[in-house]
Formats: sequence, structure tokens, C-alpha cells
Amino acid sequence: MKMISRAVGMLAAVVATVGLASVPVGAEAPRSEPAGCVPVSGAVCGTVRVPLVRGRPELGVTTVAYTLIGHRDASRPAKGTVTINPGGPGNSAIASASQYAQMFRGLLEDHDLLLVDPRGVNRSDPVTCGALGSLPAVRDEFVRAVGECGRTLGERGRGYTSAEIADDIDAVRAKLRIERLDLLGQSYGTYLMTVYAQRHPGRVRSAVLSSAYPLDFDMWARPNVSAARRAVRLMCGRSAGACDGDRVLRDIARLAERLRVRPIPYALDGRQRLLDDTALAAITYNLAKSAPAGIGDLPAMVRDALRADNASLIEAARQTAPLSGSAFRQDEQPFNPELAAAVMCNDYPTLWNRRAPVATRLKQFSAGRAALPERAYWPFGKRAWTSISYDQGNACIRWPDRHGPVQPTGGPFPDVPVLVVSGDLDANTPTEVGRQAARQFRRATVVEVPNVGHVAEQEPSGCVAAIQTGFIRGLRVPDTFCLADIPPVPVHP
Repeated sequence: MKMISRAVGMLAAVVATVGLASVPVGAEAPRSEPAGCVPVSGAVCGTVRVPLVRGRPELGVTTVAYTLIGHRDASRPAKGTVTINPGGPGNSAIASASQYAQMFRGLLEDHDLLLVDPRGVNRSDPVTCGALGSLPAVRDEFVRAVGECGRTLGERGRGYTSAEIADDIDAVRAKLRIERLDLLGQSYGTYLMTVYAQRHPGRVRSAVLSSAYPLDFDMWARPNVSAARRAVRLMCGRSAGACDGDRVLRDIARLAERLRVRPIPYALDGRQRLLDDTALAAITYNLAKSAPAGIGDLPAMVRDALRADNASLIEAARQTAPLSGSAFRQDEQPFNPELAAAVMCNDYPTLWNRRAPVATRLKQFSAGRAALPERAYWPFGKRAWTSISYDQGNACIRWPDRHGPVQPTGGPFPDVPVLVVSGDLDANTPTEVGRQAARQFRRATVVEVPNVGHVAEQEPSGCVAAIQTGFIRGLRVPDTFCLADIPPVPVHP
């Protein structure tokens, strides 16, 4: 989904500092870099300088980088320009240029692709707040690190919002003299593109929202636990008898209760960790999100653990646990968790009064969670499930800005064709919240993709990307017959 946890790149590191050089706003932007700035034919790169906080010139400016991948038929003008955001928040679009050029190679016949790195990420003046270079493994440590990030950024933190990022995209559009954009958002990118449509309705031709969620969503993550149960039942129901969904869920409930009382110790990166009921919830959530990869191992993994064979469960915990970001450093910074923290704490709904001091917020959150029915979070338990997400629950409870920006959750939104795509095994941005996202627009269609999880166009057949391409070209949903050929998840004994 949105959540940082919903971003596959959440395990990357921060590698550079924020750039606030005192270049006058409105000064001539740096010239576009030559073709070859990314390993994609026909790509040209450039930058624009924009205020860090529009309306607050004393806070300086920042650089926003973009890449425009030109269409292949140079003998004719492009039929349109599609701008893509890969989610996070905090993921780099430019770092994924090669993947997008391959995924949407058919669209590139006659459309340009515009990739804008959000401010604070990769080529757009990476922001750092010194607290989240590697993700703490313990929930309380993570929550405190997010609060420290906010204190370090101070008023500059108000520059890292979806509204400012959306206005940056429009500044790039204006520089390139593009009349209207086709929006394509993935995960958090669906939230960002909805904000763009909210702020610049006249500049939107269409929108494709893949793994979508609305601007106003349930921070208690109740649709997500419901989707996890559904994913297990769907997987088993299509397994030709290899597993029974209700039995697997009962086994998970038994294992969760056991781990709540007797966590399993294990080592990772030289540190001792505990595999408890929260870790089991995180394992299940991530396997459903990444389906088909891995989720077929879940029934046997849980069954073995109930028989005291914990090897596969511990290995899954190692794969799920946050890692040091140093292992992910490379020429391109694919993800910035510090930017992610700032955006989610500025933008997302809260389960407490934003203006209240931290001590009061902690009481409000505890009271709210205590009032939740335990049954709603079966088979995991409400404390476990509400502690696994990096952008829901209490993640931002220590964010210090009590009077910062608030993202409006209402319209009006442009009356344009919108396609919402959801994987039916996705526990991150389930179809239920995709339908909520669709209801923000008058002309939205939801397509549910069988047997896949988060960001369905990553499935290898190319079926979903072809549907999205056809929609952008014709402003209507094309034939979806190829969805029937996406195979069920293999369930391993």
C-alpha cells in the first residue's frame, strides 16, 4: 500500500544530505543532461529548482530531478506523456527507469514516460535526519527514531509532503510544456497521484492507480488483516486440495498464541532477536503482499513450527526483519526511509490529536487500541497486527510538529477515466481499499488480478501491464481475458 512497509525498498539506506543551497527561486534551471543519463535509449534528464516550502522563502529551495524517456516513433509527436511514481513514500522513479522502459515498452511506441524523483530522494537532494539510516528491529526503537527524525528536520520537515511533491511534478510538467499528464501510481504513488489530481485537476488526462488506497484510510489496518485471511483462503481454495484455508488460519492462531507466550530466540547480523506473534503477523503479511513468491510455503511453515521444527519460520523471520541499509547502497539510491517518515507523518491520518503533546497522544492511542475488538484481528491479535506496519498504528506518534501541514482528504477530483488495479492476494493494499480509492472519482473502474499480491503489473506474463497500456491509449478498460491465464500459487508440501 502506502505504508513504508508496503514499499519493497524500505530496507535501503540514506546516503546523502538535504540540499538547501541559496539559489534564487526562478533562476534559470540547470540545463538538461545529455541522453545516456540513465541506461535507457531516448532518455533525457534535467532538474528544476523549487521552494522547499511554497510560501516560506526563508526556508530556501531544493532541486527536483527528472528523466523523460522519449517514445520510439520519432517521426511523429508523442500521443501523450505518462508520469510514474513507484511508491514508498520514498522510492526513486529514476532508479527504476530501466524496469519501467521494459514493463511499458509497448506504451513507449507512441507515449513518453516522465519519471520524477520526489524531493528528498536519490537525485532530488536526498534528505537525511540521522535516525533511520538502518531500520530498528524493535517497534519502540523505530517509533522513537521517527520522532528524532522530526526533531532534526525542524521546520524544514514541512517541505516533505505529498502536496509539495505533487506541485514539483507540475513544475516539471510546466518546464517541459506538457499540456496534460496520464498519471500512473503504484502503492503510495496512488496516494501521491490522487493528491496531484486534487491540486492540478486541469492537467490530468487519465489515471492508473495500481495497489491503491484512498486519502482517508484506516490507520488501524483492519482491511489488511481481513485481506490476509482472504489471501490464505483463496490460495488454498485454488490449490487442488494441497491445503485448507480455514485449517491454515486455525494453525496460525495456535502458533501465534504459543509465540506470544514463548517467543523463539534467533540471531541476525550478530544481534539476538525474538520471533513472537508480531513477527508471525509480519511474516504472513509480507508473504501475502509479495505473492506469488513465498506465500505457498506458509501452510507447511506453520505446520512444521507447531511440531517444533522452526527452521523455515526462523528463516522467514530473517527475511522479514529490517536490515542495515548499508547493504543496499549503490550508484542510485532506490529508497529513502527518512523522506518516507516525513511524508507519512505530515500527511497520513492519525489515531490521536495532532496538536496534543506526546504523553497525551500515547494515552489516546492506547485507549483506541484497547477499544478494538480482538476478534477483528484473528488469527494474530490486535497488538501484534497493529505493530507490524511502518506507516500505520503508532509510527508517527512522536513526530514533534504539532502545527504542521494537514493533507485534505476530500475532493473535488477531476472527472477523468481512472483504472484501479488490485491483486487479490495483496494484504498491503487489498481490493477493499482499492474500491475506496476508486470511489474518490466519478469514472473509475476496478480490475482485480487473481493470484498476485502487491503491484500486480510486476507479474511476469505482461498481462496487467498490457491492460494498463490499453487503458491509457483508449481511455477505457480493454479485454482482460489474459487474467484467466495467471496461474494459481503453488502450495508446497
